[in-house]
Amino acid sequence: MIGTPFSTMATEFRGQIIKTWLLQLSGTATEKSKILCQTAIELGLTERSKSIPGSALIQWTKTTPTNTPLWAAQSALLLLFANEWKPSTHVEWCGMASLLQRLYKKNSIAEMLSYLPKHINKDIAAGWITAAIEEDANFRRHKKRKWLFRD
Repeated sequence: MIGTPFSTMATEFRGQIIKTWLLQLSGTATEKSKILCQTAIELGLTERSKSIPGSALIQWTKTTPTNTPLWAAQSALLLLFANEWKPSTHVEWCGMASLLQRLYKKNSIAEMLSYLPKHINKDIAAGWITAAIEEDANFRRHKKRKWLFRD
């Protein structure tokens, strides 16, 4: 499946959210790595027993965003929410919605919106989350169709 504009922006955001989070904290990359990993473990986003090297965080911000693990991007997003970060560009809204949709996949839109901090505009978020849900549904339909019609 050729990447859609939505999937392209959502993927780009993974590396960007790590960079945004890194810039808001003081400390070494190793210290930041420990915070990110510990948060992910506490939230049940990963089962890692060790932190990743601090250099990996830096690398995720510089290379192909698809190298950034989902758990790391989701953890960075939730940590940024605690610091009152809010999306301001289309890429940020798209990426935020995509990460939330994957995080709360089994929940309704109303439930997803209820998890957002008060400083996030719920009306704008609802539109982007709806787009993320549709994007995921289209991806799954395409994947299933491809599997059914393979040679």
